[in-house]
Amino acid sequence: CTATSITVDCEVEGGQFTAELPLPALVTAQKGLNTPRYPTLPNIMKAKKKEIRELTPDALGLSGDRLAAGMTVAAMALPRQQRLGKMLDGDTAQRVKELVRALREDEKVL
Repeated sequence: CTATSITVDCEVEGGQFTAELPLPALVTAQKGLNTPRYPTLPNIMKAKKKEIRELTPDALGLSGDRLAAGMTVAAMALPRQQRLGKMLDGDTAQRVKELVRALREDEKVL
């Protein structure tokens, strides 16, 4: 593999965040990305006996400045604004007339 960077898309409150990261990079995924695999009872029992090591960035030879230094924001966009529906009153002929008027004048699609 000869790639030197990756582009990632993240859903953030109110929009989408796109970033380009140099390799090597740490990427995480959110819940719902794939179908979970459930462990079997023997594997659960084995996992209880395993030691959990906690590593800090300093223990890995990384500093906070170095972790964020290579990251640049490629793009950030807001989601499309959803329009509210509009109920038309009157008999069928009046509703059709109002719908055609709204499509021509308000939405400019006719």
